[in-house]
Amino acid sequence: MLATSPKAISLRPYQRALIQSIFEYWQQGDRCVMAQLPTGGGKTIIFGAIAQEFTRRDDAVLILAHREELVMQARDKVGAIANAPVGIIKAGHQPNHSAPIQVASVQSLVRRMDAIEYPSLIVVDEAHHSTAGTYRRILEAYPNAYVLGVSATPTRLDGSGFDDIYESIVCGPTVKDLIDGGHLSRFKLFADPKPMTTKGVRKQQGDYSTHDLADANDAIELSGNLIASYRQHCPGKRCVVFAVNVEHSCTIAARYNAAGIPAKHLDGKTPDEERREALRQFERGELLVLTNCALFDEGLDICSIEAIQCAKPTASLVRWLQMVGRALRPAPGKDHAIILDHTKNWALHGLPTRPRTWTLEGVQIEEKQIQVNPEGEVRELDAPAVEVAIAEGADNALEEIGLTENQEWILALNDLLATQKQRRYKPAWVYHQLALMKPPLSIWATYGRLRGYKPGWAWHRYQEQQESTA
Repeated sequence: MLATSPKAISLRPYQRALIQSIFEYWQQGDRCVMAQLPTGGGKTIIFGAIAQEFTRRDDAVLILAHREELVMQARDKVGAIANAPVGIIKAGHQPNHSAPIQVASVQSLVRRMDAIEYPSLIVVDEAHHSTAGTYRRILEAYPNAYVLGVSATPTRLDGSGFDDIYESIVCGPTVKDLIDGGHLSRFKLFADPKPMTTKGVRKQQGDYSTHDLADANDAIELSGNLIASYRQHCPGKRCVVFAVNVEHSCTIAARYNAAGIPAKHLDGKTPDEERREALRQFERGELLVLTNCALFDEGLDICSIEAIQCAKPTASLVRWLQMVGRALRPAPGKDHAIILDHTKNWALHGLPTRPRTWTLEGVQIEEKQIQVNPEGEVRELDAPAVEVAIAEGADNALEEIGLTENQEWILALNDLLATQKQRRYKPAWVYHQLALMKPPLSIWATYGRLRGYKPGWAWHRYQEQQESTA
């Protein structure tokens, strides 16, 4: 019989409850269990505690990861928690097949599965990758092992779930819960009034084509905008920049350095030791900006990150939450994190604190009311730990806006609505008339509310209008 919870490790109450639920599902016969916990909530501590329980019974544990940083973090943390030797299965590392815990790069293990002892427990880190063929081959090779998939964002790019792999899902506290409890950092989000464009950009495998994004957004112009925003909102703070591709990332880093702000570009082809040294310099404050392409979207466990800049439009909720989650780990002296969004991601996907229900069939998202104060700072209702500011010059599409300065536009909108009703036009007629008139964002927001559209609808219509007149 499986034990229900490790007892020797200091765990937060929600971590202990999550572990308890995982063991209960295993005990009732669900072999493959998914556990959801926001970035920074302590997923590695949880599966490290569970690994300790298995090794106490002399059972072998296999932890799957897909990236160098994740492999090394799992080795260090799990080894310390479980107080047991940990072997690494990855190119360039000396194997230790006798260790009771093995942390394996998926790409390496899939070619040498016969080299390890049959595991009793398989942990899949960043389990939203579980559907990949390499993961499936490994899981199918050990049909009797207990499986624990852990992820902050258990959904696929198309919004579907994992009910074809996992039998149950256990969800921890929300981002807002963790902020309110002091386990994650408060944040302020600043939206760029002239965000990157996705006009004409195709989608590939559920997300925007990086080639099309790069063509649609000039890297030099973009980097100047990023530097101005950094100087305005988080000067001197350690910031991670998420870029479209390697060329964009390199250009942004070069422009930061030219502006006297020490920066470095990293990507998946950067040598491991060079990457590790850059991270050490970043933690010491010798580097203030790290720009990257598809390297730190997940798995970057650095509490010293004080800000992130998103210069990477994404249609994926997973990628958006993974990016902004990098900044939310608390640290001494860190009153709040800064999120600088130079895309429309915030309007498309919502804030990190938006209520979301994670299921094995996909994610269900609850719409959240937004409120603005006279200074332009926006906050979600009932979310005192979160602040969002719209950068100077940007109207706000997501909350109630005072309309005394737009009386002429209000009268024009009323005339359109009256004409539509009198002549029995379809609602689309009003929309097309507004598009021709090019009203301010507050009018789009008012019309969107009358039609019952989602809060981000007005923002997107206004951005399309701006792009068409650029």
